[in-house]
Amino acid sequence: APRMIPPAFTIHTSFSPLISQYDTFLLDQFGVIHNGSQSLHGSVPTIQRMLNQNKKLAILSNTSSPSHVALRKLKKYGLREDMFVGGLVSSGEECAKFVRDTYCHHPKYYDEKDGDADGDKPPKRKTPKKALWLTWKESELQNPLQYLSYITNGINNNNGDDDYGNDDTTFTTNGGYYGEIEIATSVEEADFILLHGSEVWRRDDDDLNSIDLNFLFNEDYSKIDPLLNEAAERKLPMVCANPDLVVGLPGGVVGNMPGKIANRYASKGGTVQHFGKPNPRHFHACLDNLGVTWDNSNNNDNNASNNGNTNAASKSNIPGVVAHVGDSLEHDVAGANAAGIDSIFVLGGIHAKELGLVPTGSSRDDDGVVGGTVIVKEEEDDCDGDGGQQREVAEKARRFVITKEKLEEKLELFFEERGIWPTHVVSSLSL
Repeated sequence: APRMIPPAFTIHTSFSPLISQYDTFLLDQFGVIHNGSQSLHGSVPTIQRMLNQNKKLAILSNTSSPSHVALRKLKKYGLREDMFVGGLVSSGEECAKFVRDTYCHHPKYYDEKDGDADGDKPPKRKTPKKALWLTWKESELQNPLQYLSYITNGINNNNGDDDYGNDDTTFTTNGGYYGEIEIATSVEEADFILLHGSEVWRRDDDDLNSIDLNFLFNEDYSKIDPLLNEAAERKLPMVCANPDLVVGLPGGVVGNMPGKIANRYASKGGTVQHFGKPNPRHFHACLDNLGVTWDNSNNNDNNASNNGNTNAASKSNIPGVVAHVGDSLEHDVAGANAAGIDSIFVLGGIHAKELGLVPTGSSRDDDGVVGGTVIVKEEEDDCDGDGGQQREVAEKARRFVITKEKLEEKLELFFEERGIWPTHVVSSLSL
């Protein structure tokens, strides 16, 4: 049989020419805008340039935080919430809604006799559901208890003291019972698995009693597998708030994410409900927030198994209007393709080392030198001119210089191996 010609993709030496090609951009966070600690090289000026040219922006993220929490954290990276007219759609938000609707607010779980005659007091749950809870450690960046409170209560107070809109008067542990969900102390007593993070198994409201999974940095399944094996035997459903497999952290460290645990559970026969990219419904939620009309005649929103292994350019139903910018081929590019949106693949993100490149560095490293990035040149002379002085300077600045021709050869093999092709390729979100 004749070999199929792979879909075409365009490599750009900077993000500048892409700004004029689209009216609207959906932006990934980690690996594109920031690394969880600092903004990445060139991202903030590029976002400002987009706004100066009246582009509409939204953030589409697989963070397990609720949308409003993730938005508030943007100020840390020199950004403002009002820069993103489409707001932020997070997998954590969609997961919270699902758990709230499925395990908290479903009518069959209520006892109407417990409500008062005036309707001021809502009826109580007959029997609270219990979650086997895999989550994050308590830190300045993460407060898992407040996420659990948010699931059951939503935003209690927009002017509260913490990122979830709660204050000390509205958030109480109540002996480990959070409104309508209890924390299971064992698989045996659990009704479902809440896969919120990949650091600890949380068994009560005291973080000190959590069991470290030794997974985030080591991908050790020795503590996870016994839980998953027993849960699969009991046919417990799993909900995954973050389907990412890995994340790039400051210093070039790679962290193992909840998506790997979810895939592990699925391989054991477990049922998993994923939220976030690559599911096209999350892309379409962004478009709805932005007021962008999209063609739903071939709507794949409910097809969780759709990996988007198609060419975005040939599939897009809104060409020249919207593009998604992301660094994960399996989540960002595949999801955009499935949603019918053009994709812009960022080289300096999670796949950088796999491609033999360097991850995009922060705007300023500790020594004041611009962080690492990939520099794409048109010709070989641009890389090795002046007796190789440009390359030497680039290496000192922790950069990687490569020609378009060599990069194209490398990427063709990479994309073909995975069966996923983007519309455009850039080194980073920099001008």
